[in-house]
Amino acid sequence: MNQDTLKLITAKIEKTLEHARVLKSEKVNLETMIADLRENISEKDKTINELKSTNEQHLAEIRSLQEALNERDSKLEESEKALVEAVETLDKVLDKENATNNSLPGLFSISEGNA
Repeated sequence: MNQDTLKLITAKIEKTLEHARVLKSEKVNLETMIADLRENISEKDKTINELKSTNEQHLAEIRSLQEALNERDSKLEESEKALVEAVETLDKVLDKENATNNSLPGLFSISEGNA
């Protein structure tokens, strides 16, 4: 091998080594970016899991409130029926008394327009 060939090979080796150093530096930068992205993904997964848990708690609270509302509505319906029956009974008693006393009939009538 002559001197020019050795210089050419040396230059190519140096160029290849420089290219390898650049690639190694880029690899380190990419690995750092990947580690940061993995950390971000991990944080976001943690946040998602917390949100899911909170959502499940809220849904359970909503179900509980809905059950309480349904129970209250049922009790209100029962109370309304009992009141209507009591007023109807009172109205019947008053109707009988009014018939004998010529008072205002149906004073406590629940029918439409008289309530």
